[in-house]
Amino acid sequence: MRSFNPALSLPALPFLWSGLVSAASGPSSSFNASIPRWEWWPNAGPLDNGDRGQYLNLSSGVDLWYTTMGDECSEHTPVLILHGGTGNSNQMYLQANMLARTRRVILQDTRGEGRSPYQNFTEFHYDDFTRDAIAILDHLQIPRVAVLGWSDGAITGLDLAMNYSSRIERVFAHGANIQANMSIPGHDDPIINSDSGSLDSDFATNGTTYAISRRGLRRRAAEDDADPYTCENLSPTPDKCAAMEQGVINMWNTEPTWGPEAMLKVRCPVWIVDGDHDTSVERNQADAMAAWIPFAGQLLLPHVGHDALMEDPKFFNFAVEYFMDMAFDGVLPYY
Repeated sequence: MRSFNPALSLPALPFLWSGLVSAASGPSSSFNASIPRWEWWPNAGPLDNGDRGQYLNLSSGVDLWYTTMGDECSEHTPVLILHGGTGNSNQMYLQANMLARTRRVILQDTRGEGRSPYQNFTEFHYDDFTRDAIAILDHLQIPRVAVLGWSDGAITGLDLAMNYSSRIERVFAHGANIQANMSIPGHDDPIINSDSGSLDSDFATNGTTYAISRRGLRRRAAEDDADPYTCENLSPTPDKCAAMEQGVINMWNTEPTWGPEAMLKVRCPVWIVDGDHDTSVERNQADAMAAWIPFAGQLLLPHVGHDALMEDPKFFNFAVEYFMDMAFDGVLPYY
């Protein structure tokens, strides 16, 4: 996806809403009425295992940081959690901590990002991220996982489903895109024709979306608040953080380049999920993936943007847990 870094409807069914009220993540952060919620940039937070992890040393010389949480003997399929570009696993702490109460969870910091040092390789590619994930699963002797991916992590999750179908049970893909230039099926939408290709409203537009310029996300925390979960604070190679960010941007400019044929390779249950005010990924990308992946579901989360998992974790976690526990046992015989 193009702009992860801020610097750079569910149906109204009674049983769904009753489940949402008791969702495991607890209440969402207080709504900040001074800005729309989709313009927040919430902070990352600690994992319940104290952020303890270790490194897998690949034969290529690349080192990958990973951690595991939860019950290894759970009857639930383990969940592999994949974070967004230039980020780290702590940005998905609310989902990891929730899921670890009922199942095994595996998180990895993408090569060169977070605690994984940017060394012994130069370019970033989604296919490398995918092979890295398989290497960690092989190392842990985990034959099959469900995937929860955000942004670049969602793209990697789809890459896994396309190329390692026997290892992937299902994919919850939030904030993914399938073309680097977002040109297919086209930038112009007859209804949502903003510069971002998505709902792009705020107080200045009286909550409506017209052709307006994109604005950067704003942090809820004060600018001088210390954030322990930055590249500079986590990385073993903090002097390379700027180079890492540029390398990821270079990848965003050229990858992925998937079309309908690639999406037909996905042979597992998939939910394509996005915030209705995601200005980082155009709405047509989610529509295309939901249309082209066989039997895919599509979920549009209300009043949130690209960072929905932190902007409204209560709703987001409910959707994640609902999907992870959904039975695909003949309802869709295709699987």
